[in-house]
Amino acid sequence: MSGEYMWRNYLKEEEFLDEYGDVAAVASELLGDDWVPNYDCTDRDRHNRDYFLSTGELIALDFESAAVFRDGEFFSSVQIVLRSSTRIANVRVSKKENGELVAEKIIDRPA
Repeated sequence: MSGEYMWRNYLKEEEFLDEYGDVAAVASELLGDDWVPNYDCTDRDRHNRDYFLSTGELIALDFESAAVFRDGEFFSSVQIVLRSSTRIANVRVSKKENGELVAEKIIDRPA
């Protein structure tokens, strides 16, 4: 869409999930058991994620960020970046004209 722009970038998973939990559920469904959204994420969880990433021990995909895009005044899509010690994934969830949310993998590769 020509009028699409990035409206907001989330770095805290719990803030993103509080506003876009339905979008995250669609992304999580696409990924199966590879990502489970953490609705109770805390600064301590982020510290642990960063530590285990640095040691190469983070097995499961974990939330890194989410960028929300709009077309005019309305939501159009979200791109969610997930990372583990061995993998990086970017999932885009878009809203179709009928209101249905659809997820697709943009990137899914070794880290």
